[in-house]
Amino acid sequence: MHFHKNVLSLAAIVSILATQGSAASDEKIVGNPATALKPINIHDFEAATGVRRRAAEDFSHLDLSTQAQLIYGRPGNDGQLLLANMTLYAPDGLQMVMMERFEPLTSAVDCNGHDGLMSLTFKSQDAFKHALDTWSFINQAPEKKFLLIANHDGCGPDDERQPYLITNIREDETTLTTFLTAQAAPWSQVASTYDLDFGKIIKSPQSTQRRGLWDSITGNYDSTKSVVFPVNIGTPGVVTPIVTTSLSALNTSLPDSFTINKVPSFSLSCLDCYVAGSFQVTGHLSIHHFQLQDFTLSGSPQDFAAKLELGTSITAPYSPDSLQYTKELFSAPIPNAGISVMGIFSLGAIVSYEVGVSTTFKGSASFNFGITAGLPNTALVIADIQNPSSSSATGFDGGRFDPNFDITALSASVTAGAFAQPKLSFGVDITKVGHLDVAVAFKLPLVEATLKAAYNESGLCSTEPGSSKTGAQLTSDVAVRVDLNLDAELGSDDDTTPTASFTLFKAKKDLLSKCFPIAIPGLNSTTRSSNDVTAVPTTAALPTTLGTAVSVPVTSIPVGTLLPVTSAEAVPTGTAVAVSHRRRAVRRA
Repeated sequence: MHFHKNVLSLAAIVSILATQGSAASDEKIVGNPATALKPINIHDFEAATGVRRRAAEDFSHLDLSTQAQLIYGRPGNDGQLLLANMTLYAPDGLQMVMMERFEPLTSAVDCNGHDGLMSLTFKSQDAFKHALDTWSFINQAPEKKFLLIANHDGCGPDDERQPYLITNIREDETTLTTFLTAQAAPWSQVASTYDLDFGKIIKSPQSTQRRGLWDSITGNYDSTKSVVFPVNIGTPGVVTPIVTTSLSALNTSLPDSFTINKVPSFSLSCLDCYVAGSFQVTGHLSIHHFQLQDFTLSGSPQDFAAKLELGTSITAPYSPDSLQYTKELFSAPIPNAGISVMGIFSLGAIVSYEVGVSTTFKGSASFNFGITAGLPNTALVIADIQNPSSSSATGFDGGRFDPNFDITALSASVTAGAFAQPKLSFGVDITKVGHLDVAVAFKLPLVEATLKAAYNESGLCSTEPGSSKTGAQLTSDVAVRVDLNLDAELGSDDDTTPTASFTLFKAKKDLLSKCFPIAIPGLNSTTRSSNDVTAVPTTAALPTTLGTAVSVPVTSIPVGTLLPVTSAEAVPTGTAVAVSHRRRAVRRA
């Protein structure tokens, strides 16, 4: 079913009478501030993950290198430790050293001097000598220097690593102390090239904290496990009005063609609309000279389900009419999903839930329809922001659907389409690179139903004696669709915002055909010939599982369009839906 922009007269009434809800919104979505990840000592991380054991003395940790590993983390749900693993590459022409690597070789560190000096006192003559031999080259010329990244009390802001440019070194051999001329450097100068992976966890860690740093970490690290964020929104069983037209609300702003006795009425409520479950989310970011090289987000549902049950009442006494309407029911930050690495990167996440309806009708009808849909835990969405055509959605073929239809009154015909759309929106800020908005929308489900009033002299739904000769014939189908929307402001030019939408997956199949015996006054053999009506047997094979999708060539299709297919089909990965320019609509949480 198409959700057209050129809606007819009833939609015009709805736009006046219902101030809540819209087909689209450019309003900025703002969530809770992202939670800063705190530095984790690299030795503790390696010991916890089995990479290596602590060495009593390893002078190689004093050696300069062109890259360094920085680990960050914070407690997550169920005692998990959420991790971010960063590989930092030294700016061109520099080398660097990590203080937390060589700190076990020292007995004292002082970054608090006001004279631009940092003092390092070593435990042994050998460590002291190795530091001098390795670092003294900077005294040979004014342009010689190296980068030292500190992770120590008093060195930089609390709970943050601090880079320093080291330009000179002198020593006091009697106390085994080196004095470094150190200038604090902002991350906006230092972090020009790096790789960052986030979302992995250490399960059930046991740790103690000092200034926010983990002095010791023990737990079970599994590189295949990632953090799980709950996305429960809405309350089961709560009725939420979506739109209602009211004669008393009419005013002179309506078109002249409307009269008080010809105005159609329409009411729609969510009888039971909610989303329950969780998502595993991981990401990979690669920056080279402050240019985005690679950014992927991966999400996988866990026990994820969405319920859409709508109650509808329609009256159109004068002619067929049509309506489209979309409303956001819920929107909230995903708990504990917002993260940031101070001075480098931040990500916020919001979950929202929209419902939409599109209907064409004549006469009057009162009915409830809806569906409960679930995603398999094997489903996976990969959003490739740098190369959107490489994005994909797999494993959605096994979605389960439990439909519910209840017709209480019908005098003519109704074609109704509705969708429930949970959406995960991510706002990303990257220092000196720009801002990215990434949204993954699941039309879960998109259901279309056709109801026709019908008559059969021998009984419409059954030929048993006494069966109703009138009733409603129902045919319906269901679809699942996964859309990816990208919105980026990169570099210094933010006058235009490139925006792209891609359909990653779409599959559709027949859902339910059923006959409802209903007394319809005035419908008989003279108003509708029995020869024109075919009885439809009741077939309620539930629940329904979406069959395996088959890839077919699909050209560009407008956002929100349900393809007119008769069997399950999938839109090939990377099919472009629309490309436009607009202001970004999602801000980081």
